[in-house]
Amino acid sequence: MEKILLVVTLAFLYSPISLAASEGNSYGGFQYALVTYEEDGFDDIEPTALVGRYGQFVSDNVAIEGRLGIGLQDDSIDVLGVDVDLEIDHLLGVYGVFHATSNSDTSVYGVLGFTQGELSVDVLGETFTDDDSGLSYGFGVNIQSFNIEYMMYLDEDDYEVSAISLGYIANF
Repeated sequence: MEKILLVVTLAFLYSPISLAASEGNSYGGFQYALVTYEEDGFDDIEPTALVGRYGQFVSDNVAIEGRLGIGLQDDSIDVLGVDVDLEIDHLLGVYGVFHATSNSDTSVYGVLGFTQGELSVDVLGETFTDDDSGLSYGFGVNIQSFNIEYMMYLDEDDYEVSAISLGYIANF
């Protein structure tokens, strides 16, 4: 994963800035997210989610985007002989998306914004739900109508929720 982050970062830094889209253009799409929940002292838990996206360009290279994600499949780990299942209930966020492009078919972008998320944990038949919110950041690349993205949705002191996503996006 570190190599993917390095390649996308270098592509973003060395891309000549041109028009990603025109002011006023809208776009929408969805992503299949491979989510990773990391907490100190435990194995990583990796549920999946479907994330819907809708954005509007406020200038030629800057968009405001809203996202709504729902869990598709939970994941579990063994903690001292007990199965612990984690499910994403939802992710909801608003972000600024900053595009740098090399041509009209490719757009490298950075994301900065705010996410509110809710997770459920099932232990021995008991379900516990918790929500949190915070600063989010990430980067990705659109290639024609498809994209790949890394996103840090929640980066708290004792845990992190991040995702690598593959998606489809359409301008309208």
